[in-house]
Amino acid sequence: MIVFVQVFGLNSPGGGARILRSLLQDAPTSFLSICTTPKSPPPTHLGQEIHLPIRPYLGRVERTRFGGSLGYLNPLFVDRFKQRLEAVLREAKPSAIHAIPQGVDFWYTFQIAEKLGIPYYLNVHDELTYNLQGKPELAEAIEGLAIVWAKAQGRIVISEAMGKEYCRRYGNLPYIVVTDGLATIPTAPRIKSHQKLNVYFMGSLHISYRANFYALLQALNQFSQVYPDWEVALTIRGELPFPLKADRITLKVLPWASQTEIDQDMNEADLLYIPLPFEEAYQSFSRYSLSTKLVTYLGSGLPILYHGPHNAAAGELLSQHQAAIIADSLDPNAIQQSIDNAKVMFQQITENALTLGRQQFLLTEMRSRFWHFVADQTLQPIR
Repeated sequence: MIVFVQVFGLNSPGGGARILRSLLQDAPTSFLSICTTPKSPPPTHLGQEIHLPIRPYLGRVERTRFGGSLGYLNPLFVDRFKQRLEAVLREAKPSAIHAIPQGVDFWYTFQIAEKLGIPYYLNVHDELTYNLQGKPELAEAIEGLAIVWAKAQGRIVISEAMGKEYCRRYGNLPYIVVTDGLATIPTAPRIKSHQKLNVYFMGSLHISYRANFYALLQALNQFSQVYPDWEVALTIRGELPFPLKADRITLKVLPWASQTEIDQDMNEADLLYIPLPFEEAYQSFSRYSLSTKLVTYLGSGLPILYHGPHNAAAGELLSQHQAAIIADSLDPNAIQQSIDNAKVMFQQITENALTLGRQQFLLTEMRSRFWHFVADQTLQPIR
């Protein structure tokens, strides 16, 4: 058995849960997922999961301006959390522990794993400075991350850029790259020939994307003026945390939906939008992380519009393989010109994206790489 410890549940929204679901589907060994977030996770049928929060959930307070400071309560409950976690691990007798550092729980879990002699695998999805920005537990988590990187049985990262950076910071040690994967990939692009530009975004929409969307809307309005015969629209599938107003184009904001509905959305889309924030405060996220949305888009058969810093992990990857339209500024004129110039290249850009998906993001390859790394090594279970 392998125990997975993280701040989200297997059926929670977000990229981390999506990656775990992909890896754990038809897992070659038994597993237990432990969710450490204060609020109970949504139920899952994928496998056994328990809720083991570091501190109690405080209801409405969690969503107020005081929510970010609730980490100050952690020291009151940490000893109890470690006792409960140790009891769970002693009963489960796992051959390994897999933890994702998005809170401080990974550090407490490592301490217990080291005490019990259980091999520990660190899987880094995002920068802690991004996930714990402004929270009191950040300093402790960063200090713990340096120790865990050095002592873990194995290290997994979400991108090559992150692996290189963490080797520079914490020590040049071996790692593997694992992220979301594509179960199927179209054999050819599905480019429409009509005069229509429906730009589509799906997934979690952070408040930091606000400047990107404002600039995109202005660019699409300008595109509509230059090409008055074209049908231009922006469709957003998911929660919108800030107001948007369109002047000349159609704007649709749709609620969260199933994968089946998203697939239907894709049939109506002409261009898939990937924004990343330009503000310096968010560079620790964009510089090294790859969103699961990017992987989904690579296997869609539709052209991609990347709108973010040129030196972000996603930007560098897409630019290197010429797999997207690149708009690396908040200037609406530059964005509109990027789309305009690329119209005749939609077919080639999409072919490049499909090739990149086949080469680097096949689900079968991701699963094989992960499980050979974590489960196929000779590990001794806890006594």
